[in-house]
Amino acid sequence: MIAPFEYSLSTLLSLFSLKPDWGNPKNPKFQWISTSSREIKKNTLFVPLRGDRDGHEFIVDALRNGATGFLCEKNHPILKSLSSSEIEKAIFVKDTLRSLGTLANFHRNRFCPVILAITGSSGKTTTKDLLGGLFSFLEPKSLVVTEKNYNNEIGLPFTLFRITEFTRVVICEMGMNHRGEIERLSRIAEPTHALITNIGSAHIENLKSRENIAEEKIDIITGLRPDGVLFVPDDLDFLNRAKIRTKQIKQNLIIWKHTKNPDLKVNQINQNGFVLDWKKESIQWKIPGQKLLSNVRGMVAVGSYFGIPDGQIRNTIRSYKSPNKRLNIKKGFYTIIDDCYNANPESMSSSIDACLQFADGKNIVWVLGTMKELGKFSKFYHERIGKELKKIGKGILLGLGEDTKPMVKQVNHAKLFTNKQDLIHFIQKEIPKNTVILVKGSRSMKMEEIVAELESFKG
Repeated sequence: MIAPFEYSLSTLLSLFSLKPDWGNPKNPKFQWISTSSREIKKNTLFVPLRGDRDGHEFIVDALRNGATGFLCEKNHPILKSLSSSEIEKAIFVKDTLRSLGTLANFHRNRFCPVILAITGSSGKTTTKDLLGGLFSFLEPKSLVVTEKNYNNEIGLPFTLFRITEFTRVVICEMGMNHRGEIERLSRIAEPTHALITNIGSAHIENLKSRENIAEEKIDIITGLRPDGVLFVPDDLDFLNRAKIRTKQIKQNLIIWKHTKNPDLKVNQINQNGFVLDWKKESIQWKIPGQKLLSNVRGMVAVGSYFGIPDGQIRNTIRSYKSPNKRLNIKKGFYTIIDDCYNANPESMSSSIDACLQFADGKNIVWVLGTMKELGKFSKFYHERIGKELKKIGKGILLGLGEDTKPMVKQVNHAKLFTNKQDLIHFIQKEIPKNTVILVKGSRSMKMEEIVAELESFKG
């Protein structure tokens, strides 16, 4: 990742409480910040991060590509292989990832935009994109929205670095898979407003319980600015915890109506979505699945709070399109619902609901891969999805991965596969034309490979 970054060396040294001990007395200025040695431009600050590879290994490459300086963890072994002239360009810090957050927070605090942070077990990206559409009436330079899935301790800072003096609204998505991450992200962004889509079971392997997941999600308020606002749905699990914690720190809580007499009502259900009624006018929402409507209602709640014109809110609903690998309908020999981006128990259930609505009585094949990061709860949640499909009583289940065995056992018409090609071959041989096929699984299952093969199949 790379972003504009107009700061001098002396500013950074002061921020990290370091003495100006560079060999260059001219106080060089940076214009860019990057975590990738391959994206380096002239006058870039390189931030090496630890991951599958230690970014410190690429410091020399970054300098050769034009980096003016780099962060470096104190006493890192890489220093033994650097020349004295290269070491002169180092800014020593305790932890490069935390320092990236420090830089982003410093930059954020130079400006005063509305910063709306979004978290939840599912629906984060849908809500982020809806809110991006809600504020799309602003000039492009006035609106910053999280790109792709840049929602972690690396991605969030690069969203914040895009803030300028022209920025009026920032929509930032916050994800996590370990305890404490949402608090760190919230303290980096210091949002003025926050929204929780739901509290489910994603990452329960690491967080150990749904209670811990709830606390983690509600931690989004820890960095909230004074008199900040938290938006939540009326059916939020552990809603009382959100009420208690916002009251403790004197923040405002706005609960949007999703299940209890919502302002945005379903007038008509059709194969491709819903006709919604809001303020005595009808609006077409072009995506199936009742559970997504909570995200739409969350956007309406935010829009109403900020006084966004009714026409803009309606247009946001009408014009929304699903991003890649999220309930994308692909018509060919089969009708494929590509929902391969990721999966957890709540999003799996939501996608099943959407597929059932879209199929509208046609034959269905559920191609469902393993849901990861469930740990000791894996059997329980896979089994629960199987029971849901059994209750529906329609379609054939094809489970991919040993962890789907408890799911497969619950369904009368089901088959377990451990190999994608065997699963694909079975579909091409046994499943008739025009069947609706839902393909979904965790990111590491790479279910899009199945979609690609089935999409190209001509029969």
